[in-house]
Amino acid sequence: MKKIVYILCMATLLMASCKPDQETDIGEPFDKVKGLEGTWVLNSFLQKDLNNPVQEERDLSSYYLVEGIAPMELTFSAADRSYGITITEGKNFFGSGGTWAYDNDLYPSSIVFDDGTVQNSFGMGSAVREFDNVLTIQLEKGCSETDLNVIYKFIFDRAQ
Repeated sequence: MKKIVYILCMATLLMASCKPDQETDIGEPFDKVKGLEGTWVLNSFLQKDLNNPVQEERDLSSYYLVEGIAPMELTFSAADRSYGITITEGKNFFGSGGTWAYDNDLYPSSIVFDDGTVQNSFGMGSAVREFDNVLTIQLEKGCSETDLNVIYKFIFDRAQ
């Protein structure tokens, strides 16, 4: 009896796997360069200490977000790949403005800010499409590229 049930199960699986593939057109991929265009306002700032065994993220938003003072803003142009920054509180890891570039325009995993003097590469939480309202980027810092100590995570909201 067990053999019959086993054979029926296997036959059902084989028949189910013989269905023809459905061809669908999912359309053109979203333009991640145009998705980044516009002004982004800092919503929160998190820090992860990689030397801490717990590896928890600490909310240090108050370092950048002070009541009564305009928060940090990043403005991106897709046409000439330029960016500008407005910052009054906290440390500026982005430079004074300049050019930006993805590591890969179709599938970006990092973004580089070049102010003409310093280049900083930030990891991206996810690629931003034109209709997304949250941009997450993180800066990994340490004594060397292989000996990382801390990750700074910046979470921005798209300005309306």
